[in-house]
Amino acid sequence: MVDKDKLCRMIGLARFEKKNEDKALRINTSYEQDFIANALIRNFIITTIAFVLVMVVIVMFRLDVLLSNLNNLNLRPLIAAVVLGYLIMLAFFSVISFTLAKLRYARAASGVEQYRYELEKLRKVYRAEDALRRRGGDDDEEEA
Repeated sequence: MVDKDKLCRMIGLARFEKKNEDKALRINTSYEQDFIANALIRNFIITTIAFVLVMVVIVMFRLDVLLSNLNNLNLRPLIAAVVLGYLIMLAFFSVISFTLAKLRYARAASGVEQYRYELEKLRKVYRAEDALRRRGGDDDEEEA
């Protein structure tokens, strides 16, 4: 006979595994600092690519002004403004990336902790069944 409580636990665990197989269980295989560092490295790469693309678009739109004032162009303030803009953009998106990574890790850790708790409950049910079988024999097989 199938135990309803055991079946419900198994279904709940299977749902969690299916729903979170690529998120919570994978996230929880690394340390929090490693997960956040990985998110910040990805943020650095993506922000740098985005900044370069924005600069290319701005230069393409302002190419006529840039070429007409090429001799009068003072490069030091222009380079300083570009570097400052890049640093501000990088800092802004790094703060957002750090916060989101920390929240994702905390949520995933909480979910995995609940998963492990439910898994331990299921293990206790199986241990109790095994102990019952060892003590009294298998009553289910005698009835069939």
